[in-house]
Amino acid sequence: MDNAKDKKILIVEKQPNYTQQLVKQVMFAGLTPVVAVTGEGGLRKAIEHHPDLILLELDLTDMDGLRFVTLLKEREALQKIPIVAMSIVSQMKATALRGGCNDFMAKPVKMIELMAHIRQFIHGTPAASMKSLG
Repeated sequence: MDNAKDKKILIVEKQPNYTQQLVKQVMFAGLTPVVAVTGEGGLRKAIEHHPDLILLELDLTDMDGLRFVTLLKEREALQKIPIVAMSIVSQMKATALRGGCNDFMAKPVKMIELMAHIRQFIHGTPAASMKSLG
């Protein structure tokens, strides 16, 4: 089985305070956070680090989050990386899923919800089984 410390989560988030909170939660889960504040930076980090999961703020400063997804999926080596979109606008869920994201979390993200998504995409544990813990 893979060591959790070897697992990387790319966080593409423009707000430093929110990024810091996500980094702490990812580290608490025993995973390695990789951070980008722009879509362009996120693409570079994805190519460089090949993360196991991407947490993506849909409202980026340099590009639309769904444009990021399209550009990422154009690279064969990155196509299978699961992407969990995040937005303060919960109505963006359907758009994010249609746009190629694997899941969606409304902001502010609750730690138990983040852990459920990490278990689902990193460890293969269905998120539904985590609901009973909350």
